[in-house]
Amino acid sequence: MKLKRTIYKSIIRGIKRKEISIIIGPRQVGKTTLLNEVAGHCVKNKLKYKYFNLEMPADAAYFAQNFGVLLKELCAEKNIILIDEFHYLPNATKLFKTVYDGYQGIKIIASGSSALEMHKHMKESLAGRRIIHKVYPLSFDEWLPSKTKNQLLPRSIKEKTNNIFHKKIKKYFNEFLIYGGMPGLVHEKNSSDKKRLLIDFVSTYIQKDVKSLLREEDVLSFNRLIALLAANEGGLLSENAVSGNLNYSLRQVRKDLAILNQMFLLYSLKPFSTNRGRELKQTVKTYFFDSGIRNAIINDFRSVKSREDKGALFESFVFNEIQKNIKIGQDIYYWRTRQKDEVDFVLVQDRMPVAIEVKSNIYNDEVPHGIKRFIDVYPECKTAVVLNSDYYGKTTYKGKKIIFAPHYYAHLLPDIF
Repeated sequence: MKLKRTIYKSIIRGIKRKEISIIIGPRQVGKTTLLNEVAGHCVKNKLKYKYFNLEMPADAAYFAQNFGVLLKELCAEKNIILIDEFHYLPNATKLFKTVYDGYQGIKIIASGSSALEMHKHMKESLAGRRIIHKVYPLSFDEWLPSKTKNQLLPRSIKEKTNNIFHKKIKKYFNEFLIYGGMPGLVHEKNSSDKKRLLIDFVSTYIQKDVKSLLREEDVLSFNRLIALLAANEGGLLSENAVSGNLNYSLRQVRKDLAILNQMFLLYSLKPFSTNRGRELKQTVKTYFFDSGIRNAIINDFRSVKSREDKGALFESFVFNEIQKNIKIGQDIYYWRTRQKDEVDFVLVQDRMPVAIEVKSNIYNDEVPHGIKRFIDVYPECKTAVVLNSDYYGKTTYKGKKIIFAPHYYAHLLPDIF
């Protein structure tokens, strides 16, 4: 079935703007599908367009011709130019800048995997000339229609679900935690096929994208690093400790972490601070971009109730749901002090923080210690959220609103302001 991607509307809204639209994200998250849907929009609305896929030899050869000839042919008439896998272009930034600055009525929409080659292209100044659209795996809200057409997630954090709905959604939610939101899995009914596709993805990604960026002798250490990060997802990451554990130079650890972040395979979360000197410095928490990929790395597809790491699964889900729905001007951090007071996430907009704690099972509205301490230190925090397996409720602490809700409310957190 065709799944609706939230980001599609954002791309279409920008189709009449002159800025170059850049669609980026890891492999197999649906960038090519989005570009094909844009082409379909052009056909439906009688807009002229040209489509190129630079993994196709003929299209690659077209862009390899003399630059002047290429420009003349490409911009001969007003068109929307769709370029898939644009990171294969050796002169992408030059092409984009020249078209933007010198040709009226030409709109470029280009997609690319977040390989380092693409980031090198983006280093040259395209300021004011581009709009970035980041594509992630399916959110739980986008994925759910592939399982049921009758169950929709809440549209407001104020909306309490009934018990029958909650039990049905939890079944799908637990499946999503194990296999994640990679679009290619939605048509697979058999768990063995899902596992195979996820394991193949991990292998292919490392072989095709990562291995080309490393020396041959670094590949084994890189694989060990990924396994270590997956096993410790959501924990505090000490680069020095990783270097010592893997007998791997600190410089190489930092380089490899940068590669993983720039390819959107991994996200590093920084600590929240307003220079009060209490929070940990230079220590990050890391999360993989998809729970199914992370489970494939550690080769563990057991059900949630059988997992010792269910806390990490819940926390990773919440982080990724926030990340997929985050608004312009919002940032996400974690908070921990040297006294070990902590909350899992701090969502910030206009310097106003919302504290977010992720729990497995709670049964009443007792406010977690970490939330209390955060509000004590940051009284400007007016709202806190405690996400958990089953309980929905509300209370206050020092006049601040505390909301308790199931984990699948996480997609609504960026709207809480």
